[in-house]
Amino acid sequence: MVVVTMSPVGSARRGLSAESSGSMAAHSVLPNSVAPEGAAVRGGGRTLRHVSRTRILILPTVLVLGLGLAACGGGKSNSAASSSASAPVSASGSASAPAASAAATPTVQTAQPTAAPPSPSEDSNVATPDASSIDPNAVENGDLSKDEYPEVPLDKSVRIDGDVVISLGQLQAQDFASGPGEVGGPGVMVPVTVTNNSGQDVALASVLSTTVNYGEGGGTPASEIISASDAAPATLAAGQTVTVNRAFVIPAEGRGSVKVVVDLGAGHGAATFRGSAG
Repeated sequence: MVVVTMSPVGSARRGLSAESSGSMAAHSVLPNSVAPEGAAVRGGGRTLRHVSRTRILILPTVLVLGLGLAACGGGKSNSAASSSASAPVSASGSASAPAASAAATPTVQTAQPTAAPPSPSEDSNVATPDASSIDPNAVENGDLSKDEYPEVPLDKSVRIDGDVVISLGQLQAQDFASGPGEVGGPGVMVPVTVTNNSGQDVALASVLSTTVNYGEGGGTPASEIISASDAAPATLAAGQTVTVNRAFVIPAEGRGSVKVVVDLGAGHGAATFRGSAG
């Protein structure tokens, strides 16, 4: 009997030992040695083009740096976009501020009444004018001078209609800004005080009128700055007093002789004051 020994064709052709074949099964494990670039790596059961370990380490680093730079670039872009987007808003806000300020309307304050001090039975500083000079039809006839009591100095008080007393405070020179539709300028603040010592309420806001003329005789009418003046309360209760500040444009050269007329409306004579406003 003839015994023929045959070798595996694959093994003979490739000249691989069993150990090499075993190593082929463990193809997932790369050798620890590093061969020169371009050389074949043996012992792994397969031919593998060498990639240097240095290049393997550099590649992830480059990728990380690239991602970092991209993130920084994106942050700068977003920041620039955010800044450019917010710029028009800031510009719009700053542009609108002056317009809002220019359109602002001065707030007129309403004078607040307080308790009236006790009225002395005799007070030399309070004038009780003769009402016989008053013409009841003066307003209808267009002659307002007939509705005015005789003039008294600026520091005097006038008692009208029993026990309603009108007086002026210290006139103060001021420069007034103009409100809408007004022309401001140098002028005088005139504090008008009404004290109600009568036994009944007195209407005020709807009837209180203050006019000022400067110069001798009839003089020149002074313009009132409503936005700088106080509003009068609707009524003045019995036993109360209130001071209403009224602002008038009066040039400095016209303040040597100033006439102030305070009127409480139809049916009442007007208290009239004259003097120097400084």
